[in-house]
Amino acid sequence: MGDFFNIIFGNFWGVDGVICLLAAFNVYLFLITRERANKVYSYFNRTDRSRNLAESAKAILKVTPSDDADISTDDLLDSRDKMNRVYSLYTTITTMFPLMGMFGTVISLIPMVNTLGTGTVSGQFFAALTSTFWGILFAIIFKFMDAFVSYKIEDNEKHMEYLLNPNRKIGRAHV
Repeated sequence: MGDFFNIIFGNFWGVDGVICLLAAFNVYLFLITRERANKVYSYFNRTDRSRNLAESAKAILKVTPSDDADISTDDLLDSRDKMNRVYSLYTTITTMFPLMGMFGTVISLIPMVNTLGTGTVSGQFFAALTSTFWGILFAIIFKFMDAFVSYKIEDNEKHMEYLLNPNRKIGRAHV
């Protein structure tokens, strides 16, 4: 078991370290995304708003200054835009993890060409796979975390679409 940890953490100062730093940055992006999604989500899903969304939409379209009870349409659109920008960056970085892992593996395998035929190839090969390990591990973790925020973002988008186009029929194409 000690060899396993030595191999896993042995290449940390190469691409593995970059992958881990990128993961820390992605955690930060996730927290910002979650905070912004919750802000918009909590506005649309308050009990006093959900009873009569049509009346709520009409009232919101009048630009009013923000206070504890209401938020202006401009502020709501601004929060939505910020949320979508950060979420887009978060999902892009999440999809990069397996690629970063393969990149680190390829970088580690290239020097092994000179050592083919020696007994050190197997140790170097396992060390080269650590980047793939970290990339896949973080991709799985962040994809799982995405499930906790993506449904709110989708719900926010549905509410915003209704807010901006209250007469639009959902699910029917306009001719």
